[in-house]
Amino acid sequence: MGAPVGPHLGVYRPRPAWHSSPTAIGRRSVCALPRLGLDAFPWILLILLAPVAGEQVKLPGLDKLVWLGSDLAALAFLVLRRDLASTLFGSRPIILAWPALAIASATWSLTPDISAYHGLQLLATIVAGIALRASMGISGLVRIVFLGLLGGQILSVLLGVAAPSLTRGLSGEWSGIYSHKNVLGSLMSLQLLCAACLFLEGWHRLLTAVAFLGALGLLASSHSATALVAGAVGLAPLTAITVWRQGSRITGFCLGIAIALAGVGIMVAATYGADLSTSLLSDLGKDTTLTGRTILWQFGIDQFWREPVLGIGYKAYWESPLTTAAYLHFTTQQKVWFFHNNFIDIAVAFGVVGLVIFTGVVLDTARRVIKHFARSPGYVEAWPILFLSQIGVLICFECPLFVNHGLHQILLAAILPVLRMRERT
Repeated sequence: MGAPVGPHLGVYRPRPAWHSSPTAIGRRSVCALPRLGLDAFPWILLILLAPVAGEQVKLPGLDKLVWLGSDLAALAFLVLRRDLASTLFGSRPIILAWPALAIASATWSLTPDISAYHGLQLLATIVAGIALRASMGISGLVRIVFLGLLGGQILSVLLGVAAPSLTRGLSGEWSGIYSHKNVLGSLMSLQLLCAACLFLEGWHRLLTAVAFLGALGLLASSHSATALVAGAVGLAPLTAITVWRQGSRITGFCLGIAIALAGVGIMVAATYGADLSTSLLSDLGKDTTLTGRTILWQFGIDQFWREPVLGIGYKAYWESPLTTAAYLHFTTQQKVWFFHNNFIDIAVAFGVVGLVIFTGVVLDTARRVIKHFARSPGYVEAWPILFLSQIGVLICFECPLFVNHGLHQILLAAILPVLRMRERT
């Protein structure tokens, strides 16, 4: 059998799995990661510029132009690499159920043209993520995300110094070069994961350490409680992985401590649950409505019960004059375009059918990622697990997935392992 050919590195040789004991793994010297080529530069620009608010940096329409480039890159990937595209699609058909459902919802949508158009964009976004993983691999993916977000860190600080009125809210919260403090917070919490994994892998430790501390500072400056919790939850698996790599004795000792602390936590929560939740919300700068989120959720739940089976179509709630979106905007005094909860957004658009498909894709992605990590348990290979842990928080309080254009949506497709067909000899 011949070796499969990678899209840009010639002969494809996957990183060898570790077959040694956890103790040996803990003593294993860190291997140098393969260098990034010039073909990584467009991807770095995409990570840097895709979430940027053009109005914020006096370049209106910048984000739309960047996403147009991403859509065209996805189209070129499908046209120029038909053999690889068929292999990739055959290896992960379930994730394509998202754009398929979005496009199909045009048949019952209140706004059929918008649902079909945005559904095609969702397909292009997922294909772009597949192309990113196929061409760069997991180690390249993590470094590309790191470098792109590092550029966002630097530009946010520079803009904050040069034009503080553009980057800071009335309460002193930072948004940087992005449209909202929550965007800055979520991206900096993502940068924490990239910097931590690359630091532990031994890649430019001074740079990754500085980037980690800088991201932590910007995360705190954003005053985004959701991003802060997402960052902590995202880093949590890394602690367990690091302990496991030290050997069975240390792992067992730490596991015993964790179980004991969990037992104490359950007893305290059962005794002081209500007071603790109020105190925690206060410490995070939130009220009992979670900064108005519960109001949005109630609007979404009411709409869901009107069409509980198939919903009203992709993006239709926010675009159709027949829904309560205008009243929601009047009530909240904000021009929001999602319910700050992925499950509610999907329930409104696609009903119970959408919820089942959405949950199935997320669980299947987790299964594939964990299976891949078990074969090659390095720190970089652990990054997709950290990303999914973080996404688990964000989907409850934001709407990072099932969106036609979104950085987290691209990355969800990119963390899926690539299966290449073997060449026939």
